[in-house]
Amino acid sequence: MSGRCDLRRQQGMTLLGMLIAAALASLVFALSLTALITVLQGARTVEHRMSRAQDARWVLRLLARDLSAHGRLGCKSLPWLPSDFSAGEWRLRLPGRELGVIRALRVGDSLEGMQLMKQAPETWRQWRRVWLGSCGSGRMLDGSGAQWRGDSDAPELRLTPALPLSPREDGVHLPSMQLWLPRERRYRLEAVGRGYRLLVRDWEGGLSDGEERLVLDGVKRMELRLLERQGCGETARWSWRAPGSWPAGQVPQAARLSLEWYPDDRETPVSQLELELALDAAPVCGAAR
Repeated sequence: MSGRCDLRRQQGMTLLGMLIAAALASLVFALSLTALITVLQGARTVEHRMSRAQDARWVLRLLARDLSAHGRLGCKSLPWLPSDFSAGEWRLRLPGRELGVIRALRVGDSLEGMQLMKQAPETWRQWRRVWLGSCGSGRMLDGSGAQWRGDSDAPELRLTPALPLSPREDGVHLPSMQLWLPRERRYRLEAVGRGYRLLVRDWEGGLSDGEERLVLDGVKRMELRLLERQGCGETARWSWRAPGSWPAGQVPQAARLSLEWYPDDRETPVSQLELELALDAAPVCGAAR
């Protein structure tokens, strides 16, 4: 009788041990799984932060490159305007691309139009704005002042009214004449949550060139300062000014770009990058620009 009791007792202890072992194994598995999930989440967070930091560095280099080219069309530099850098949107006027001119259509001492080189059908459009430059001067042609004729195989631009030719005052110098498609790149900050999304859209010849695209998320602040020289010699003063107060018509000597962004979508300290770049050599005192 006692032998049967000992057997039952041993079987009960074995079952209890198996249950305890199973519970411990489940606990160890749960803890291991939790640790693995934590490690994976940490790795994703680090990867996300590194990716956003890399995007921020790329955006800063892109902004610096575009600022260096802002207002330059052929051999002409257009004046910087405060309206180019309104709050939340920058409009950078870039060189674009040159349209090859085959023949100038002239009547007497006036330019009535020009025949252009053959254009690729997939890029040919009747652009709304073109830049006509010659000998360091130039003018923007748009609206009714410039009408397109023909197709991509034989495009032709007609001018209304006709433009004077040099040596007439403000005349077009035919040997140095260039026709450019101006490109405009618009940077826009769109409020999302606690920060902003930086969006970019390109325009060519007054027409949209593609959809607006996202280049950086989680932006806190994007700032630009322009360097101005006042006076000459020992009395010269240098100061950084906001674009909104920049004197219209002047070209700054340098620019300082600052970009702040959130490394991730949590409450973390912001990251910051700053870059200074030369834009235009300071003129010699007393020399005309």
